[in-house]
Amino acid sequence: MTKNKEELDYDVRIVDRNIREGAVSKKDYDKYIKGLPDVEEKGEPLVFEDEIAEDEALLEQEQETPGEDAPEVEEKEEAQ
Repeated sequence: MTKNKEELDYDVRIVDRNIREGAVSKKDYDKYIKGLPDVEEKGEPLVFEDEIAEDEALLEQEQETPGEDAPEVEEKEEAQ
């Protein structure tokens, strides 16, 4: 993908520096951002399989050992 100079000037990774150095004005940057198309419908959820498996394993552990986090209460033997 080839980017033109304008796209590079407004690249999120360097735009703050370009504004600070005067290569781009804040007003021009805001205008550029407002002119970008809305592509939200093209987005897809990002799912990490490792995290899902880890979450499922934790849920299974919690269901197998309920109350594990509860403090232990010692029963005192009554003296006779």
